[in-house]
Amino acid sequence: MNLFSGKFIKLQKLYPFFIRLRRFTGRYFFLLLCFGGLLWYALFTRQIIGQVRKDSIRVTQTYAELIRTALSQRMNNQEIEVIFQEVIQKLHFPIIVTDTSWKPVIWKNITTGPFWNRTRIEPNDTSAAARKEIIRKIHEFRTTYDPKPIIIEENKIKIGYLVYSTSDRLKSLEWMPFLEIALVVAVMLFAYLAFHSVRVTERSNLWVGLAKETAHQLGTPISSLMGWVEYLEAAPEGEDGPDPEELIGQIGKICGNMKNDLVRLRKITSRFSQIGSVPELDPHNINAVAEDAMKYFSARLPVLGRKIEIRKDFGVLPDIPCNRDLLEWVIENLQKNALDAIVQQNGLIEIHTQYLTENGMVRIIHKDNGRGIQWEDHKKVFSPGYTTKKRGWGLGLTLAKRIIEDYHNGAIYVHWSQKGKGTIFHIDLPVRQPAYITARRTG
Repeated sequence: MNLFSGKFIKLQKLYPFFIRLRRFTGRYFFLLLCFGGLLWYALFTRQIIGQVRKDSIRVTQTYAELIRTALSQRMNNQEIEVIFQEVIQKLHFPIIVTDTSWKPVIWKNITTGPFWNRTRIEPNDTSAAARKEIIRKIHEFRTTYDPKPIIIEENKIKIGYLVYSTSDRLKSLEWMPFLEIALVVAVMLFAYLAFHSVRVTERSNLWVGLAKETAHQLGTPISSLMGWVEYLEAAPEGEDGPDPEELIGQIGKICGNMKNDLVRLRKITSRFSQIGSVPELDPHNINAVAEDAMKYFSARLPVLGRKIEIRKDFGVLPDIPCNRDLLEWVIENLQKNALDAIVQQNGLIEIHTQYLTENGMVRIIHKDNGRGIQWEDHKKVFSPGYTTKKRGWGLGLTLAKRIIEDYHNGAIYVHWSQKGKGTIFHIDLPVRQPAYITARRTG
């Protein structure tokens, strides 16, 4: 048990390390890994092909020397024909035998054209075009490999030259790494374009949903303000009107409620104005932020027609750099989703906070006994447009994820959920922001 606990503590210490690397790994590490693997593959393939090429060149040179030696011996036509049929005809590399003036006499495996559409020049082809191409190949082969002089051994008379080159198969093989890299790059480009298209569509839907969510958020306090205005306009006047002191008391109460609605409006506009920009992070106590979010919904529980209790269990926490308005919005979204997910008469929402000293993290635990989330949907709930409600735009958790991960360098995830039993969300926020995050905000 102690051994398991020790390993668990070590794993916990690695958690903030991966949290700090999240931005780098998410945006750059995968691409660097892909291109690094591609480069390694190209270099490795080139090295293997280079070794095969060297081996092939040694074999080609050996065969060329054997042929040169055989042709240098004084042989009759029948013996030369045997050499040609039994040795030269079985070779796979191009070879040309010339006279002393470099005019072609016999040749084998000579092809022309691009490697994907090779045309073979037959040994018995005596056309002008074929002869011109053979002469061009002689000059090409001479610049690649040293020609082998054919000398009659008895009287040391030079009768011609033997020129050669590596096989077309090997030349085609040398292009394979580049073709494969081009294919992989094309696939990656296609995947990027497809992903980019999905992102553009997703972003378009996100902005549409964000506009609707803005109207929805503003609608509640605006409707409340309009209701108070109508109430004041409908107040009876004259003898049937209320007592002046009573009226003053009502007006004071109404003004207080209207002030709360105006504060709510200002908070909503502040929240939406910070989406898409880099918000300022100031030291705040998470317990106070969670307390304010709980008060907002606790005041509205009586009108739901169900018995729902919101409990809290706050730990001792240090102040952490955060944006109070946005973080309060995240907790409100979780509570609103929990209230919508609770279908039974006796509902329970619990909010816990704790300080993970080993990780340097503050954790917010949000628990409810609602409908729960299927395990395959644990990550989908943060996708734009995903919702299980008849009404809603599916943006609450999407915005929450952006606020926590992009703006606070933290993490939000479904820790546990079971169908019909409830859901537990975890929000982890670093006590200290990494240096590169601070530099980006101040730069």
